[in-house]
Amino acid sequence: MHRSGQWIYVDKFRITNLLLMSLTPGFLAFISLGLLSITSNAVEISGAIFAFTLALLLIFIPRARFKVPERDRHLVGPSIFIPMSFTFTVVMITQALVAVSVIDSYEFTVYYYSLVAMLILAAVQFARLILARPNVSLDSSSDGL
Repeated sequence: MHRSGQWIYVDKFRITNLLLMSLTPGFLAFISLGLLSITSNAVEISGAIFAFTLALLLIFIPRARFKVPERDRHLVGPSIFIPMSFTFTVVMITQALVAVSVIDSYEFTVYYYSLVAMLILAAVQFARLILARPNVSLDSSSDGL
């Protein structure tokens, strides 16, 4: 937070990513549990929703990242952004394969480990959020919000 009490954009970006990375697996787990009581294709439907959600994240997170001011770009730099995008892509492809029943015998295991991978990324982002602080200049009261 800024001295003026307003959120700076990099903090908004980081906290939004943290919430998305931790709430998405929980939301998807509850969806799959709810679908288990309705249909026998619960994992395939959940896999399709999972892949779609990750596709949206792969579209919108890079857009938001480029709005981060240059002085704070190191906080959302390639060291975390590239591995996160790669993991999203791998998980999205495996979930798409689950959704179209290409991965048939281990679909729940793949779904489970995909959720775990998302939670591990959330833990890494949480550690970075706590350990890396943005460079906030005390003279400016906002950074273009």
